[in-house]
Amino acid sequence: MQFLYNFFIQLYQIAFRLAAFFNPKAKLAVDGRRNWEENLKQKINPDEKWIWMHCSSLGEFEQGRPVFEALKQKYPQHKLALSFFSPSGYEIRKNYALADVVFYLPFDSAKNAKKLAQILQPEIWILVKYDYWYNHLKFQNAIGTKIVVISAIFRENQIYFKPWGNWLASKLKQYITHFFVQDEISQNLLQKIDIHQVTIAGDTRFDRVKSIAAKTEKLDWIENFKGNHPLIVVGSSWKDDEDLWVKFIHEKLPENWKVVIVPHEIKPENIQRLKNALQDKCLIFSENKSLLMNDGISTPLDERTTLNSELITHNSQILIIDAIGFLSQIYASADIAYVGGGFNKSGVHNTLEPAVFGIPVIIGPNFQKFNEVKMLKNEGIIFPITNENEFSTIIHNLIHNKSQRAQIKEKSAIIFNQQLPSTQIILDRIHAWLN
Repeated sequence: MQFLYNFFIQLYQIAFRLAAFFNPKAKLAVDGRRNWEENLKQKINPDEKWIWMHCSSLGEFEQGRPVFEALKQKYPQHKLALSFFSPSGYEIRKNYALADVVFYLPFDSAKNAKKLAQILQPEIWILVKYDYWYNHLKFQNAIGTKIVVISAIFRENQIYFKPWGNWLASKLKQYITHFFVQDEISQNLLQKIDIHQVTIAGDTRFDRVKSIAAKTEKLDWIENFKGNHPLIVVGSSWKDDEDLWVKFIHEKLPENWKVVIVPHEIKPENIQRLKNALQDKCLIFSENKSLLMNDGISTPLDERTTLNSELITHNSQILIIDAIGFLSQIYASADIAYVGGGFNKSGVHNTLEPAVFGIPVIIGPNFQKFNEVKMLKNEGIIFPITNENEFSTIIHNLIHNKSQRAQIKEKSAIIFNQQLPSTQIILDRIHAWLN
C-alpha cells in the first residue's frame, strides 16, 4: 500500500507540472515550490524552537488563525511557521506578519518529507481540519514532533471508514498525537476505527468571528450609503447567486431597502457584467470611492452634477464593492445577509461572518459539509434555498417581518455565547506538551 501511495504522489506531481502550462493556479503552486529546500534553510535557525501550522487553503487559515495568534502571544520564545498547500492560501497570506516563515508545503514524496523534517524540526505540528499527507506525517512523527489536528470534522462516507481505507486509518492512529474535533459524530467515527486520542473542542471559527465582531466598527461610508434605510448585504457572490438578486432587485426589491453586493470575483469583466445587468440602479465602489469615503482627493463624476456624496449615496439603491477587505465590516451594517457559493460544487462561503452580527443569513443548497451551517439552520438563523421560488418566499418574509429579525438577533447572541472555548481547550493541551 505504501508503494501505491508513493506512486500516486509521483503521478500527482507530474500532473501538477503539466497543468502549470495551462492553469495559472497550478503554475503558482509549482513555481512556489521551486528551490523550497534552499529557501527554507535560509530562514530556519536550527537552534530555535518552532511551532508549525499547516493549512490547505485560505479558509483553513482563517479557521486556525485564532490558535496561531494565541500561540504567538503565549509563546514569544518560539518561532511560528505557516504552510499552505494551495496558492489561494499562500499567495494571500505569504506576508502574514505574525508568522516567522510562510512556505508552500512540499509535495509529499518521502524525499521531500524527510528533508522538511530535518530542516524545520518543530516541537508541535498543527494541521487545520484535514490535509493528511502520509510521508510528512511519518517523518515528523519519527523525529518526535507532536502532531495535532484542530477543528476536524469526519463524515461516514470518508475513505478512513471504508474497508479499503484501513491502511490510511491506521496511519492516522499511528502518527497523529491528538484530534480536536468539532462534534460528537466525528469523535464516534474515530473511535470506531480505534482512534481514541480525541477531544471535542468545537470550531475555532466561532472564536475568530466573535473576536472580529467585538473589534468591528461600522464603516462610515456604508452607513452614509445606508442612511435611514434597511440594508441587505450579498457577500462572496457568484454568478448563480447574482442572477437571483438581479431579478429580485428589478422586480421585487422594496424602494426603501438598499443592497450592497460584494462579489467573490472582482475582475473588471465580472463587475461590468453585474453593472450592465443592474443598469442605472447601482454605484460601483471604485468609480465613486472618493465621494463614498468623502476623502476629497478626486471625483470621477461630472462636476456639473454634484459633489455631494450624501446626495449621491442616498439616491442610489445598489452599491457594488469591487475591492477586498471590507466584507466583515459591511456585514456589521446589514439587516439581512446572503452568502454566496451555495450553488457551487465547493459549497457556501463563510456564514459565521455575518451570523455573528445577529442577522438572518440566506444561502444556496450546498452546505452539507459545514456543521456550523447545519446547526444555525436548525436554530432558524440560516435559511437555505434551492430555487428562485424558495428565495422569493424567504426574502419576502424576512424583509416584511421585523419582529422575526429581532428574534434572530437575540437567538444568535445566545448561540454564539454558548460555543465551546475551542482555542483555549487546544492551548491548554499544547501547553502541557510544551512543558
